[in-house]
Amino acid sequence: MRKEFRSLLPLDEARDIVLSHLPAVGEETVPLNSAFGRVLAERIVSEIDVPGFDRASMDGYAINASTSVDAREDRPVSLKLAGSVPMGAASEVEVGRVQAVEVSTGSMMPSGADAVVMIEHVVVEGDQVQIMKPVHTGENVIISGSDIMFGDVVLLPGTRLGAREVGVLAAVGKIQARVRSLRVGIASTGNELVEPGETLGPGQIYDINSYSIAAAALECGATPLVYGILPDDHQTMADTLLMISRECDMTLVSGSTSAGAGDMVYLVLDDIGETIFHGVNLKPGKPTIFGTVAGKPILGMPGYPTSALTVFGQLAAPAIRKALGLKIRGYRVTRRLAKPIRTEGRHQLLAVGVHGDLVYSVDKGSGSITTLSQADGVIEIPSSDEYIERGQSVDVQLFGEFVEPDLIVAGENCPFLEMLAESLSLQIRFVTNGTHRGIISVEDGLADVACISGAEELDLPKGLAFIRGYTRELGFMGRESPILESVLKDSTMVGWSKDSEMSRLAQKALKDLGQDPNSIRTVGKAKTHSAVAAAVASGRAQFGFGARVATEKSGLGFKKLTTDRIDFLTAVSSLDKEGLHALISALKTWNLNHRLPAGISMDANAGSVFSQPR
Repeated sequence: MRKEFRSLLPLDEARDIVLSHLPAVGEETVPLNSAFGRVLAERIVSEIDVPGFDRASMDGYAINASTSVDAREDRPVSLKLAGSVPMGAASEVEVGRVQAVEVSTGSMMPSGADAVVMIEHVVVEGDQVQIMKPVHTGENVIISGSDIMFGDVVLLPGTRLGAREVGVLAAVGKIQARVRSLRVGIASTGNELVEPGETLGPGQIYDINSYSIAAAALECGATPLVYGILPDDHQTMADTLLMISRECDMTLVSGSTSAGAGDMVYLVLDDIGETIFHGVNLKPGKPTIFGTVAGKPILGMPGYPTSALTVFGQLAAPAIRKALGLKIRGYRVTRRLAKPIRTEGRHQLLAVGVHGDLVYSVDKGSGSITTLSQADGVIEIPSSDEYIERGQSVDVQLFGEFVEPDLIVAGENCPFLEMLAESLSLQIRFVTNGTHRGIISVEDGLADVACISGAEELDLPKGLAFIRGYTRELGFMGRESPILESVLKDSTMVGWSKDSEMSRLAQKALKDLGQDPNSIRTVGKAKTHSAVAAAVASGRAQFGFGARVATEKSGLGFKKLTTDRIDFLTAVSSLDKEGLHALISALKTWNLNHRLPAGISMDANAGSVFSQPR
């Protein structure tokens, strides 16, 4: 049975409807080590003073401040050492008027003392402490209750418990907390889905949405309960959705929401509950469905991972946050559009990446997994906007708390560059888009550095800094020996993405052997050398063209045909970035600290920065 989407609901109306059917929220008590990310349901009143005693805030000597009034470096005041106070112990020493007691940071102040002279300002000679600088009453002392007093309200209901708030709970002696409870049941539908870790059969894919949506719900403060994969069977789906609605406060299901012959969520929902709307004027997200089962909200999202996560952010997340008493809007930033965007006349949520003050499209279609991995969030484009100019300010609705990468590297892929990156304690994002697109990414400000191949043959743009890199061996890799026999007979080769310089070099290598590249059957469009090696090792192809370094772990044979240089281009303004400093340093020092992998030769000037290639 097919259903036509004759009337699509505007996104704002759909959101209002979902927000008018909020899930019920309960309460539960959780141990302190499980409280992070939850929403507090009770007022926390301190039953102790914090600190509970006067304590030293510096290493030094506790004294009565009045005895140090005349202390000078050239005329120190001499006090008798009366003992010491160990950490975590009560003071058993009383400070007389001409006495001093040794204390450590955090030690309990001894009776009679009202200040601490820092250890840098004393000289100890036997049992005499020479004070060379005066202190005033209360100096270097934390007074009992000065942080939190008995009876202080330290946290209020509705507070999201982060690391600081959990620390406050511990500081006032709480070992558990009463939090708001919102159980969200999550399921994916489709006979083609398989749990991660299982073996894929023909036509099967791994279930992504159960895990990404569960993580997103957790980030909103809810408690996700994953029910796994539902087959495209009406009765099984109906029974499971009824069970989820009994056990949870809200249900999120992905897949099988369209109007195709095999899609049945809307049919099941009509049978076991109430459908409130089906179809939203939104890209991606058109087949979104919402209703209730057993009086509890259920949201059906598209099966494509990017679409599902986008719809979650627009409809489910606001409902979860509002029900828990949190702000609906979530994480947002304002940035400038790096390139103009043309739209399709439909309300659209465009997947974007964020770099500095710029935002750029990473959208490759709602079915793309790389869209999901490279996107930081989405921008909302009304159906009335047909064109958005470069430089225009846009609001980015982030998928979660945004942590900008230390370095964005565009251009060519190289396994050795990945090794360099792994050796750095940095967050690096790779955008594998080939030499030419990588250079454009740097020029447009969308990448910090471009990894380029064959710089000596390129007409490089002016005004960019050039960083010398290394040389790598390129050739054919294969399982059979000799490898060239695989190339010259009727066999299959791993293809390269047309954006990569490797595509051109592979064709050249074939021509040099007298082979017509168009006569070679290819599989895939690899973006990385590791993918080429994996495809050959698994038997998907007889041979491939790539870097020798990629064959080290796969056990493949390799026939060297040529070498190419890997160098880097960056904007001069990016040379001050910490991440680029670290990459340059790694290029300069790799030989000193690590073994070079097979097929890699470091240039004598590796890591050197020039205004033009040399």
